[in-house]
Amino acid sequence: MSTTVVVEDGEATNGRSRRVRRSRSRYQSETRLRRYRYLLAGLAILFTLTYIFTWFYIAGKSTKLEQSTVQLRKLEATLQNVSKELETVRGERDLLVQERIPNLLPLTYDEAITIGEEYVRNVIFTLVKSGKKKIYEYRLVLHNNSLGIVRPKVEIFLFNDIGIQIGVAQVTSGDATTDVDRVELDPGEVRSYSSAIDMIRDEEPVYFLLTLSESNLASPDRLREHLGRIISP
Repeated sequence: MSTTVVVEDGEATNGRSRRVRRSRSRYQSETRLRRYRYLLAGLAILFTLTYIFTWFYIAGKSTKLEQSTVQLRKLEATLQNVSKELETVRGERDLLVQERIPNLLPLTYDEAITIGEEYVRNVIFTLVKSGKKKIYEYRLVLHNNSLGIVRPKVEIFLFNDIGIQIGVAQVTSGDATTDVDRVELDPGEVRSYSSAIDMIRDEEPVYFLLTLSESNLASPDRLREHLGRIISP
C-alpha cells in the first residue's frame, strides 16, 4: 500500500509542476504580447504625432509659399508697368533730343550700325575697360562708289542721354587700318579706320552723330597725279 501511495503522490506532484510551467509560460507569453501591444501603440501614437506635425509644417510652408507667390506676381506686374513707363519716358526723351539735334542715332556696342551717308558703309563702337577707366573706340568703313576721286572728311560726336556733347573724334588718314599716306579714296576703294574717341566729359554716351563732308578732286593737276600713280611702273 505504501508503494502505491508514493506513485500517486509523484504523479500528482508532476501534474502540479506541469500546470505551474504552463501557467508561467502563458503568463510570460501574455506579458510579451502586452509589451508588443504597448510598443505598437507607442509607435502608432508617435507616427500620428509626426504626421500631424508634418502636416501642419507643410501647410504652414504652403501658405507662406502661396503668399510669396502672390507677392512675386504683384512685383512682376509692378515691374512690367514700371518698364512700360520707362520705355515711354525714354521714347519721349529720344524724340525731344532728336528734335533738338537732327540725325542723332542711338549708340550700341559691338554692332555694325548702317549709316545713311554717302561714302560711309557702317560704324562699330566698342567699350574697352582698363581698370576704372573706360575707353570708347570706333571702327568706321568708308567706300567710294563714285567714278571720281573723293576726299571724305568724317567727324563722330558722342552725346549723353539729354543731348549734351561728351566726346568727339575726327577721322584722319592716320587712323586707317591699312598703311596709306593719303586721305583720298579712289573709285571703288574701301577703307577702314579705327581709333579711340576723345571724351570731353566722363559720362556714358547714349547717342552719336556722324557728319560727312567731301571735296571732289577732279582738278587737272590732282587727276594727272592720280593717273601717274596708276600707270607708273
